[in-house]
Amino acid sequence: MYKIDVSLDDNSYGIFIKKGIFQSIAEYIFRVDKYSKIFIISQKSIIDIYNPHFLLAEDILCIEENEAGKTLNEAHRIIKVLIEKGCNRSSLIIGLGGGVVTDFTGFISSIFMRGIDHILIPTSLLAMVDASIGGKTALNTSDSKNTIGTIKQPKAVYIDPLLLKTLPVKEVINGFAEMLKYGLINDKSLFDLLIENRQNIIDLSNMGLIESVIIKCCQNKSRIIEKDQFDLNERLKLNFGHTIGHAIEAHYNYQSISHGEAVYYGMIAASYISNKKGYLSDEDFNHICSQIHLIQKHKLNNVGDEDIFNYIKYDKKNKGNKLQFILLNNIGSAFIDDSVTNTEIKESIRYILQ
Repeated sequence: MYKIDVSLDDNSYGIFIKKGIFQSIAEYIFRVDKYSKIFIISQKSIIDIYNPHFLLAEDILCIEENEAGKTLNEAHRIIKVLIEKGCNRSSLIIGLGGGVVTDFTGFISSIFMRGIDHILIPTSLLAMVDASIGGKTALNTSDSKNTIGTIKQPKAVYIDPLLLKTLPVKEVINGFAEMLKYGLINDKSLFDLLIENRQNIIDLSNMGLIESVIIKCCQNKSRIIEKDQFDLNERLKLNFGHTIGHAIEAHYNYQSISHGEAVYYGMIAASYISNKKGYLSDEDFNHICSQIHLIQKHKLNNVGDEDIFNYIKYDKKNKGNKLQFILLNNIGSAFIDDSVTNTEIKESIRYILQ
């Protein structure tokens, strides 16, 4: 088993990565702490596949599928059930699922009785390499994504790469976007490794390789979180591609395009701005675009630049009247720029729509 220590003083925890660890997670939980009751938050589609009854939970609480699960109404409903079932501050909540579930579980654990322990068992590639790490919790509004939330670190994250075997290819491609992001902002060697082995990763044909790149991604994110737990500076770089990506998701009401698909477009747009402002070379820009186009097959239909731009005003990185945009100097190096104009943003949107 590979362990990554996320060192955050009183909020430190471990990320445990091992093929086949899922069936023995209960042993690890009870070895460390004794909880009065255990509750699982998940989704019906996840429970039907993984049947986690061996975790000896008091109850399994299922939220709505997809982004529809990340709402205040769902949070209120789940909190009422937890109260009825006797959940208290010595209880544990387990989040079993993809990014929606890990975001939601963290939020509930952060506000229920002013905070109770939770652990995360991510089942999607996106959740394994991104959503389950770093303590960001989130709910959506009708107009924007992840604008309601807290920062609450889990007690542990357990990652079993074999769970990916149940995923459709589209979901693997979805998670690959976040993996590619780490390479683009922080680790050129990871970017090169992902591009070289793209098809083997997407096909899940080499689980040893999959485990290795998951570890590298988790290490990349963990080191950034340790520098900036509360998203004040360095951590903002993890939003590369997400400013326009989130706006695209919101425009389509979080339904007809996945998070990863939107982020691919967002990364191209951010790379376009980086290139036009003279930061990113033509060679690197063309390489990024050509590689993403080999992966991203989703087409944006019936949308204009203003349709997407209108959602950017809700972006969480806005500071005063300025938008903090994440741009690239080169592959493997990102920085925060507050000089990006509305004209440049709209031009980049038109570029990805062509």
